[in-house]
Formats: sequence, structure tokens, C-alpha cells
Amino acid sequence: MKLASLLFATALVAGCQNDSKLDSTGGGNLEARVKKLEEQNAKYAEALEFLQKVYSQQKQAQQAQEENEPDPNAVFAVNIDQNIKGGLVEGPATGAPVTIVEAWDFA
Repeated sequence: MKLASLLFATALVAGCQNDSKLDSTGGGNLEARVKKLEEQNAKYAEALEFLQKVYSQQKQAQQAQEENEPDPNAVFAVNIDQNIKGGLVEGPATGAPVTIVEAWDFA
């Protein structure tokens, strides 16, 4: 128990240090760090702008595609009256809870 208390106290003291890691590694003061970040932002601004345009175009294309897709929960009706009249059915003609439509194309 004493070991756990000692480890907790050590972690607490180490975690509460108020020194900036950037100041000790030559990061300089706040103004110098902000200037460095602004220079990097200016350097990559054109590339970031291009990427933003591409992202916007892709997002618009995706939204347009989603608008054109049918509802995944939609139920489509198929008229099979002619097939029933023509005798193109298997099984009993009445009482079937499910209708399976088969189609072939010979070209």
C-alpha cells in the first residue's frame, strides 16, 4: 500500500510541473512560435485551398448520387397478371404470400 501511495504521489508531482517543453527545446517565446506557424500556414495555403476545393466537389458529387438513389426501404410492384393468365407460374395460383419473379435474356 505504501508503494502504491508513493507511486501515486510521484506521478502527481511529475504531472503538475508547469514548465513548457517547447521553451526548453529552443522553441522560443510565444511570438516566435506563432510566427513559425504562420509561415508554415502561408507555405501550404495554396495546397490546402486546392484540397478543400477537391473535397467540396467530391462531397457535392456524393450528395447528388445519394439523392438519385432509390430508397433502400422501398417496395416495388411488378405486374404479373399476364404471366398468371399465360400459365407461367409454379405452384398454387392462390394463397402464395411471396411472388418470385424470374427473368432471362438470351442475346
